[in-house]
Parts: sequence; structure tokens; C-alpha cells
Amino acid sequence: MNDPSAPAGVIRGTVRDAAGAPVAGARVAFADGPVPLPEVAAVTDGEGRFALTAPAEGAYTLLCRADGGTATARVHVTAAPAARPEDVRADLRLG
Repeated sequence: MNDPSAPAGVIRGTVRDAAGAPVAGARVAFADGPVPLPEVAAVTDGEGRFALTAPAEGAYTLLCRADGGTATARVHVTAAPAARPEDVRADLRLG
């Protein structure tokens, strides 16, 4: 039986600049989703990686802001049947 308070999934990805190099310190946040979302952001690590927990199944729009510009990505999270949340990829390229 699934725990209704458990997250539906984890959105993981990388942020890269226009040349393809990873961007450290970029902020990635939810811009839109299927439920009201907290105003939180993930900050990319030295290799441009980030992770955000999706609280519910559905479509999400991510917004990334960094010195190199902005980028958006749209992903769909499907609730995992097991206790472990699904991992979803979302790679962003600043332009």
C-alpha cells in the first residue's frame, strides 16, 4: 500500500551553459505543477547537478536561473508503485 504523504518522485538533472559546460550555483525551482508548490529552489553542485522532490504525480515546469541566462523544462512524474519514489530526468541548457 502506498503512503499518500510520500513524494511521487525525484526530478534529477543537470544545468549546462550554451557551450555544454556544467553550471555550478544555478537555481532550479518549480514554476508550475499539479498541486500548490513550496517556493524552494535547488542549487546546482560543481558538476551542474540538481534534485527536486515532486510532491505529487503530474506535469511540472522547472525554471532555471543563472548568470548565463534562463531555461525551462517540462517533465511528467508518475507515482511509483513501490515505496521508493520514481526518478525523472530534466536536463536544462542555458541560452
